[in-house]
Amino acid sequence: MQTAIIKKIQKAIALSACLSTSMFAGSVTAEELTVEKNMKESQKSHIIPGKKLTAKGPNYQFCEVATIVGTTKENAVANFYNPTGIDHCTAEDFGKIVAMKDQIIKETGAMDVFLNPSRHWTWDEFEVYEVGEEKQFGPVKMVWMGVIPYIAMTEAVGHSSYNPGQIHRNNSFVYNKGTMVYIIDIPKKDGGGVMVMQSWTPYVNKGETAENLKDLGSQFKKLPAGWKFRTKVLDRKLIVSPPAPDYLAWVTMDEFQNTYQVCGRDNACNYTP
Repeated sequence: MQTAIIKKIQKAIALSACLSTSMFAGSVTAEELTVEKNMKESQKSHIIPGKKLTAKGPNYQFCEVATIVGTTKENAVANFYNPTGIDHCTAEDFGKIVAMKDQIIKETGAMDVFLNPSRHWTWDEFEVYEVGEEKQFGPVKMVWMGVIPYIAMTEAVGHSSYNPGQIHRNNSFVYNKGTMVYIIDIPKKDGGGVMVMQSWTPYVNKGETAENLKDLGSQFKKLPAGWKFRTKVLDRKLIVSPPAPDYLAWVTMDEFQNTYQVCGRDNACNYTP
């Protein structure tokens, strides 16, 4: 979801205790309020209190299935299922899940399903603090790991690139001292910050591997003017965790569908590398 919309929703919620709904005219739309309601209802129905997951990397292989629920694309939310911590998802596994897309839509009653291709995490350690039920998708066992507005998903990790958007995610990524990280610097004119790669995939950029990620800078053709790719060997541990109480993470994809989270726009990172 675009930042302006998120701020309007948060403002509306903060005021709702003391203002009538008629006061919101021109401030926040009914669709936006429905998104917030659907988000909360999904979290309430899926999260298992006290359940957490941890995993070790780097290069843990996974894919994702997101069931899209709602009455319109504007008020729909995406429930994300991910195997990290309980299973893995190879490219072959993902192909089998793609072939089951219509079946998944029918069985879950979703409007649509977003399928995130097999990819590899770049972190060394991972922990997610909001986890739900486990569900089998073809050959892969997955677990509910979060919900985001459908529009936010398409802005951040759907069909767009180099366009950071905010999504709700209560987790932490740890990159140890000595780990090489892959970074894209965003100029101030475009909001600023440092994009740290969190996962990579050869799904689009055939032949992409953990060993040649350092060479991505010479392969980009659509990198916006002023944006710069670099690598850095960390001289201290980097912890990336969306800040409480909203747990909104700035995330995006590059043109090859590698994903990044932004440091430097809030206190999501313990420092900006």
